[in-house]
Amino acid sequence: MKALNNFVWYSGYAVAIIIRAVLFFTLTDDLTIQIPVVIGIFGAIVAIATTSGDEDGLGLPKDTGYPVPFVGLSKMVGYQIFRLAKSGLTFMGMFAVSLEHGFIVAAIVGLITIPIGLFLLLMAVCIIPFSLVSDGLFLLATLIAKSIDIGQYETNTDRFICPECGSMSNRPSYDADGKLIKGLSPSIRGIFHVEMEHSKVPCFGSKGKRKDVPQYCPDCGMAVETKEGKPWVVSMAGAPSSGKTSFVMSVCGKAAGTACGGAASSVGFYFPRDESMLTDYRAGICRPTPERFESPCILCIGSKRPTQRLVYMADVSGNFFSPNGSEVDLQPQYAYNDAIVFTIDPTCPSPESRAYDAYVGFLEKYRQFNKLDASKRIAVPLAVVLTRADKAGPFDGVADADLAGKMAEEGYMKLINSIEKDFSSVAYFSCDVSKENGAAGAVIRHLCEKSGADVKEFFRERL
Repeated sequence: MKALNNFVWYSGYAVAIIIRAVLFFTLTDDLTIQIPVVIGIFGAIVAIATTSGDEDGLGLPKDTGYPVPFVGLSKMVGYQIFRLAKSGLTFMGMFAVSLEHGFIVAAIVGLITIPIGLFLLLMAVCIIPFSLVSDGLFLLATLIAKSIDIGQYETNTDRFICPECGSMSNRPSYDADGKLIKGLSPSIRGIFHVEMEHSKVPCFGSKGKRKDVPQYCPDCGMAVETKEGKPWVVSMAGAPSSGKTSFVMSVCGKAAGTACGGAASSVGFYFPRDESMLTDYRAGICRPTPERFESPCILCIGSKRPTQRLVYMADVSGNFFSPNGSEVDLQPQYAYNDAIVFTIDPTCPSPESRAYDAYVGFLEKYRQFNKLDASKRIAVPLAVVLTRADKAGPFDGVADADLAGKMAEEGYMKLINSIEKDFSSVAYFSCDVSKENGAAGAVIRHLCEKSGADVKEFFRERL
């Protein structure tokens, strides 16, 4: 920006000088006019070249803040034109002062100062159209860049969800050379980058290097490593020990172990702790999940796309959905989740009542959190998952499409009716969540399709 500002500032002077010179030399051949014009041009050039950017000088004003803003807009009118007029009047004042020293001195001084003073005053007028044009071009370029940036951001990122506190905002805050800038993007302080005191920081486009700039949550202030990844959020719900965590690990294990069936260039966890959880899951160990909100399990999927895809799976203890469960405001993902998975263990004691009670508890908290009327159907797609497909029982060999009917026959009629009344998009699945066989991934793919998420390409249909 400093280089652009220098170019625009001194180009304004150059254009103003050229305009005045062309007008004078084309309108008259009278040497009595042309000679003073030449003196004025020479004097103006010397005045511009030999003064600084301080209060009285004609040089570019020194930067007073970072990021460095564009010098046009208010500065060229508020500084450049005013300073030209002030300098012109100063030269005219020199002639007035010289009158006190006699006619000869006044005549000599006037031959120099009057042409320069008049020329500077005329330059102040001529620089106005240049200022308007330069401002217009810069604002147009900024508008175009901002529109492109918004389009790229919506496609490749869409929103920022803090992995630490769970809050959602449009964009994170960026650490630009020690200064936090919320939602770094093209503006009057920079189209492709913002210029700080010691460095230039990229600010344009998801396809550029802005995603590598250190980022922070604008709400909790924690450093994040999301790198403008595009989030897709699943809320897990179900009775205690119904297979929620195992479902999450089955999805993640299959994706990480096969690079999403070869569709991804890299797959990994955002939090190292989830690596340990996956190791425990593969060893047959699944520890209880806390009732309080904790940062979700996040699967980071890299591909040929400009940004990675981030699959947030917000798991919570089934005790949360009991009448004595935790407070509603501890599950921030309910405000923005893209899909919901409700798990049922059909092999546990009294599975029908346990599932129904958990569903009622979940729905009550979900509606209360989002201030939804009980008569309004929820548009977020829901997948009901029977998680013990490896166990012998009434659902053996039942196709997913026939599960709802079979569940109604087996005592889940009240639950099925409630779900169908509350949600506008529901599907039923049966999975062995103790294995990484892709069945859980098929559930995720279905939910991606229903929510319109492009992350579906990384999850294949059930084989």
